[in-house]
Amino acid sequence: MKPTIKKVSTTTLAMAVMAVVIATTACSAPSVPTPTEAPAISLPPVDRSAGAGARASLNEITGELLLPMSAYWYSDRENVIVNSAVASLIFDCVREAGFTVAPWGGGGKALQDARYGQWSRNLAARNGALLEIRKIPGVMDEQPDRPVLSAEHQAAETKCTNSVGRAGLPELLEGLVGDTSVQNQITRNAVALTERDPEYLTFRQDWENCLAENGVKLTGPGSWSLQSSGTKEDETRVALLEVDCKDASGGARKPYDILAEYQAAQIKDHQAELNVLAEEKAAAMERAKQILRDHGVADARL
Repeated sequence: MKPTIKKVSTTTLAMAVMAVVIATTACSAPSVPTPTEAPAISLPPVDRSAGAGARASLNEITGELLLPMSAYWYSDRENVIVNSAVASLIFDCVREAGFTVAPWGGGGKALQDARYGQWSRNLAARNGALLEIRKIPGVMDEQPDRPVLSAEHQAAETKCTNSVGRAGLPELLEGLVGDTSVQNQITRNAVALTERDPEYLTFRQDWENCLAENGVKLTGPGSWSLQSSGTKEDETRVALLEVDCKDASGGARKPYDILAEYQAAQIKDHQAELNVLAEEKAAAMERAKQILRDHGVADARL
């Protein structure tokens, strides 16, 4: 998981069906964790050196983050495709119930990961303290708002939403509540192990020292958010200083690379299980694409 724009499932009522296609992504991982008193968790012994060489991919223009475990979750684009396929099946059901449903499309949005604060100088200069929100292209054209539905029509959509559910397509989204899957365990363990790693702790302390020397304060103990006067100019100044201090402490990508190594080290211990998951994901994507082809979506958009 990662506060994110939440990826949503199609297991809710008809209004959620619309949201599934339009606001399908959240992220891979929470972006700005809310400080809470987290319970102590038991962590497996993981030798980070087993994942040596693994690196995070940080796109400084779009704000996209990719980690070794990203291969086992839906990407933002893949999530749009799967949710669009599910929505298409729900609307088929509604039509079979005798109601007219305009094809519904649109894209999604994804919030820049900021669990370790701002890491992009480009985005800091453009957005200041705000996180980048990137648009995920849709596979079907977005339709105008629908008129108010009759009670019977709403009931049909609710019934179809519940009966179709996920249509057998797995919900491979990072950070779902109650997820006990191996991929979520690996992801969570890697975050906790990173926060206890000596190199990470040194990086964090050096960063805090640099900020203090430049008169910048954290919003709270352990936070990656910084105080500013609230003006756009000062927020930009502070955001750029945040990146400067990270560069001076080993590089803004360092904590993400440490996280990547802890993920990669665990992947080696669970490769057989993850291979099965990768096959399941590939099959789900092909099925979702075929559903969309059957509903008139051209291959070029998939």
